[in-house]
Amino acid sequence: MGEITWRDVTVVWASPSDLQGFTETDAAAMGPAQADRLRQLSGSRAQGFLAGRALIRALVRRIRGSDEVLLSSLCTRCGAHHGRPRSDGVSLSVSHAEDLVVVAATAGSILLGVDIEEEAAAGPLYGLGPMFPDGSAPDLAAWTRIEAAVKADGRGFEIDPSEVLLQQRPDDVDPCVWSAALPGRSSPLEVTTLVGPPGYVLSVAVG
Repeated sequence: MGEITWRDVTVVWASPSDLQGFTETDAAAMGPAQADRLRQLSGSRAQGFLAGRALIRALVRRIRGSDEVLLSSLCTRCGAHHGRPRSDGVSLSVSHAEDLVVVAATAGSILLGVDIEEEAAAGPLYGLGPMFPDGSAPDLAAWTRIEAAVKADGRGFEIDPSEVLLQQRPDDVDPCVWSAALPGRSSPLEVTTLVGPPGYVLSVAVG
């Protein structure tokens, strides 16, 4: 497992194989819909789901100081329980990449998104070049910043990644922070790429 903090956001990661003690019973205690969602998954996807819920439970317990952790993952578009996890008094975001799951959490209600990609995924990004105005695909770090911003925004795949405008702010007190302007949003999000687990690229967006 690993952990890093950026501003008031705590980001933790682990391999699902390291979190075998968290079971369907534990997921069900976080709300019946969580167990229902797990039953729709199998193999590595089920293992990754359980690992994510284990990390969420640990973080929410730490932030709120209470043992009970109830989650809602209702999709606002279709009503199914595959949406982003939500819990009272805490903002959450989850990302998966190969044999790794990452959870970002902070107290209160803010826009929050996390994205992680394996460094080996950099090659396929070159095929995305035609999507972008200048014909060149972003590097892997920029791609994770775009994905984190889209997750924080909440509209997800409804947003064309090529319409997310990233601008680095060298005059900021934190020069590693980018401004992410998204279509249809009046104010930009803030996004940064953090030093995460070896072999992966990790970014977090807040708003």
